[in-house]
Amino acid sequence: MVGNHAELGDVEDRVLQLMASDSQTRFSFQGMKRALKVHQERLSRGLSRLHSQGYILKDNDGYLITPKGKKAAGRLGSGSRRIVVGTSYMPPGTDLQYVESQLKGRWFGGMRWLGASSEGASRTLKWVSEDGDVQVGLKVSNDALEVILESFSPNEEPRAREMASRLFVKMVNAIYGRRKSQEN
Repeated sequence: MVGNHAELGDVEDRVLQLMASDSQTRFSFQGMKRALKVHQERLSRGLSRLHSQGYILKDNDGYLITPKGKKAAGRLGSGSRRIVVGTSYMPPGTDLQYVESQLKGRWFGGMRWLGASSEGASRTLKWVSEDGDVQVGLKVSNDALEVILESFSPNEEPRAREMASRLFVKMVNAIYGRRKSQEN
């Protein structure tokens, strides 16, 4: 259970822990289902309960944790490691909105859409592996991008790095595919 909130069950606790890990991310239903490895009916009931009690908000872009939800979730343990796999400068004149539109909500290479967040001028897009064991993020700003392993099972680092590399290739293709079409 989360803190002293006895009215919340295991699914609700896990949802809040996931959402508290990046409180700016709007999480998709399908992404949470995969990340938490929970049946859609249980997740739907849990999200409904969390929403009705004010722990989360829902809009067209997904689910977002509220301050009340953050407080309930408390601080996460050290079980989740984050590793920056690659960093690169963005080419001058890159249309970040176009690049994001080519990646947001998409599935590729065994990764399913999880959600997105904004912080100042940067955006972070996130995916989760089909089995829910690996989470990969792409942080994009006007001048740089980072590919980040958000979390992965202890024995999954090689696979997680491979997925992150595929994400980097997708990003580069989105940037340079747009530039090439503009040149023609």
